[in-house]
Amino acid sequence: MYKVEIEVSGQPQGKARPRFTKFGRAYTPAKTKLYEQRIQAAAWSVMKQYDLDPTARPVHVEIIAFMDIPKSWSKTKKLEAEYNALRHTSKPDLDNIIKAGLDGIVGAVISDDKQVHSIKARKVYCHPDRGPVLYISVAWE
Repeated sequence: MYKVEIEVSGQPQGKARPRFTKFGRAYTPAKTKLYEQRIQAAAWSVMKQYDLDPTARPVHVEIIAFMDIPKSWSKTKKLEAEYNALRHTSKPDLDNIIKAGLDGIVGAVISDDKQVHSIKARKVYCHPDRGPVLYISVAWE
């Protein structure tokens, strides 16, 4: 069984909706494209470290988005968030984080996102000492 773990530092971002030119052509916004490239670069690095090629086998993906605790919150509320007594229910949406994560690992870890047979995903507040990060784990046999 193979398992690769990828971490992308910085506040996790969701995949933005496609934009359209005045001629009706769809394109991915630059901010989303840049974030997916950061994910892909981190994935390439891990795959090269273990001397692995992208797999075409069915995979299980786990995604954890460690989100920043707002600085404007009270000390009590910050502690509750730090110890997971509060759930992260604001933007970005979890499904959009999953889309960005999967699009980022295509070509580096997996051949196509259709081979993902199961996903476990969640958003949690991060510990202030660690900082926000997107964690992606991909496992296959």
